[in-house]
Amino acid sequence: MNDEKYVVPSATFTERPEDYELKVLVPGVAKEEAELKIEHRTLTLKTHAKYQNPAGFKQVAAEFERTNYAISADLPEKADPATLAAKLENGVLTVTIKKRPETQAKRIEIG
Repeated sequence: MNDEKYVVPSATFTERPEDYELKVLVPGVAKEEAELKIEHRTLTLKTHAKYQNPAGFKQVAAEFERTNYAISADLPEKADPATLAAKLENGVLTVTIKKRPETQAKRIEIG
């Protein structure tokens, strides 16, 4: 049985004219500790804290505890999962998903 506990992180999902952007706060998480997958139209993020004290160091006190995060988001029908791009910087995971071209608004010139 898996005893890992997960916390739902703070997140913002935004629609822009050409794409969608998901920002997730995952402080203290390294890229190697994050697992991002898409299945059908559901995007799932799980992180696995792997921090250990450096060799020769002993923890005396802790006010910050490493946390495992998990969150899922259903992608809108207009999203093109094949265009998903993600980056993790300064504790913020940013996921960008472009809209399918046929669903984007187009300006039509009037003659």
